[in-house]
Amino acid sequence: ALATLSRVLASGGVLLATVPGITRISAVDDELWGEWWHYTARSARRLAEEAFAEGSVEVETFGNVLAASGFLYGLASRDLRSEQLEAHDPLYQVIVGIRAVKRAS
Repeated sequence: ALATLSRVLASGGVLLATVPGITRISAVDDELWGEWWHYTARSARRLAEEAFAEGSVEVETFGNVLAASGFLYGLASRDLRSEQLEAHDPLYQVIVGIRAVKRAS
């Protein structure tokens, strides 16, 4: 899918995408081997750089264990305080954001 998006974008075009990353990340396993079987900042970057080239991709993650739990329990954003939603926990990446730029050919 990312290769197709890269192909159809005009030169200099920008892809903005989000993917779900709701699974808890094991810090030890991620450090030793990486977590490649679900979306994480690391796996999203690797996939996007394969399609758009190294150095043309930015990845940012959002979320924490409370936001993940709230999502799974069906809570609305108004059910949590903004500081609870805005707290960042790299082991609970609820949303993985990708910005990739197609380089001039």
